[in-house]
Amino acid sequence: MSIVSFPHPNKLLVIEPLDYRNAYDFHSPHRHDYFEIILVNEGEGHQFIDFTRTDLKALEIYTVYPGQIHLLNRDTAQGLLIQFHKNIFDFIFPIKHHHLYFQNPQIRLSPEAFSHIYALTNQIFQLCQVTNLSNLSIHKAYSYLEIILITLIEHSNQAFAVEDSSFVSKFLSLISEHTKEKRKVSDYAEMMNYSTDKLTTLCKKYLGKAPLKLIHEELLIEIRRMMVVSDLSLKEISYELNFDTTANFSAFIKNATGLTPKELQESLLANYR
Repeated sequence: MSIVSFPHPNKLLVIEPLDYRNAYDFHSPHRHDYFEIILVNEGEGHQFIDFTRTDLKALEIYTVYPGQIHLLNRDTAQGLLIQFHKNIFDFIFPIKHHHLYFQNPQIRLSPEAFSHIYALTNQIFQLCQVTNLSNLSIHKAYSYLEIILITLIEHSNQAFAVEDSSFVSKFLSLISEHTKEKRKVSDYAEMMNYSTDKLTTLCKKYLGKAPLKLIHEELLIEIRRMMVVSDLSLKEISYELNFDTTANFSAFIKNATGLTPKELQESLLANYR
């Protein structure tokens, strides 16, 4: 199964009602190449984000970032979807895409804060209905999005100081983007301009784990994603993820899960039947 591409290639930002008609089969697990923020105004349903089931509840917000496995059962849930391409961050400085890599995709705000974000999202929706939107109005929509994202970032990072939350989000973003080809702690230390010792200290302090453990966890997530949505064989997945041999691929999975690659794939697919 291929990655679902951004639905409007000539736009960077789109707002849709939660019950809009998808251009792809949303009843099957899929992965997007764009960010999605789900605002549930009323009703309920459930969804899977990277193999974790989450119930949809009124006045809650959910974030899905590029590459994650997603399966949404809307049921009675009503609300709005914010969809935006990674390139939009060129226009909403100083926010960076890695600031949205939240550890918890489920965000519950106060009713007042949710109402404010929902109203801003609706303002963007109304703007996007205009044919031949002016450049000023486009940037007005981007400004509304920036306020929404800042609010979510502040809420999700309230346990950290600003510089600490930036470290956490940037490191998690880097391993998400590069885990296919980079497996050494020294690779990420270099990208973040830290010594390996400092990176290890910061990861243990703010994430409670050594960086190599986090890298391996992200690699396992990518393996599981490919097992669910890819048409590749297990051998081809091993090759795609740059394992030296299929034996090393099997050993990595067995050590992490206690299952063989085939057993792991079968257990994952069973969740979506």
